[in-house]
Formats: sequence, structure tokens, C-alpha cells
Amino acid sequence: MYFKNILVPYDESDHAKSALHIALGLAGPYEVAKVHVVTVIPSASLPNPTLLGDVSLETPYAMGDPSTYERIMDAAVERAVQDIRDVIDQSRDDAQCKIVADAVIANSALEGIVDYVTSRDIDLVVMGRRGLGALRGMLGSVSFGVLRSVDVPVLTVK
Repeated sequence: MYFKNILVPYDESDHAKSALHIALGLAGPYEVAKVHVVTVIPSASLPNPTLLGDVSLETPYAMGDPSTYERIMDAAVERAVQDIRDVIDQSRDDAQCKIVADAVIANSALEGIVDYVTSRDIDLVVMGRRGLGALRGMLGSVSFGVLRSVDVPVLTVK
């Protein structure tokens, strides 16, 4: 088996669902293989930490209770992971490989995917050609960015 660690960036698009099916088809029969299904949560979509505390303080990220912000971030990640698990349960079929559901917080989807590839020894990225909101008929900007930014093969899927 050539690819033991496969990443599937997941954004709930039809292309991402197709990519998951392809990845499970490649790794499914192999118990030693692992498919990482990952969604990237843009940090800009999370609440601004300055709004959670006393904004009259002179520090740029003043929070009355930092653990509150941490709980908010953890809850966002856990919700995203649970959504991925639901999709995995529907797609798994008879796959013998290990399947990891994960979510990361990053400034952009591209940054989150590239960081995940390098930090987890990913062998192959299988991703949709276009995610949510991309222009019809064009390679999505995230998939194009991943193609240019990682040193592993990238398989794009319609």
C-alpha cells in the first residue's frame, strides 16, 4: 500500500463527500491505513475575545474569564467533529482502515490544511475540486492553494 495516511479536507460540499468516498475506497481494505477527515474552522468565525471581557482594560485581548473563551472554542471544535462523525458513519461501508474525525482552527482553510499535512505525516490529500462557494467550472482556490503548498500528492475529486 502506497498511502497509509490520507487527509480528506471536509467542508460539507458534494465534492468533499465524493473525496471521502474515494479516500475510503483507496484505504478501506487496509487495516494499517488511516483516513483523516478534517474540517477547518476559520478563526474569524469565532467570537472576538475582546468582546468577552472588560474592553476598558489596556490589553488588546482583555478577557474577564479566559476559560470561557476556551470553552467556546472547544465547543465549536466538538460540534464540527460530531458533524464529521455523522458523515463518516453514513460513508464507512465495510472500510477496515482507521478513520479519524478532526477539526482545527486556523486563519484560513488553506493554512489549516497545510499545517495538518505537515504535522501528521500525511501521504496523500484527497479533496474536492470545488468547495462551498467556489466559481462554477474552476478549480477552487483552496484546492489550488493546497496543490501549490504541500509536498505530497493531491487528488482532486468532482
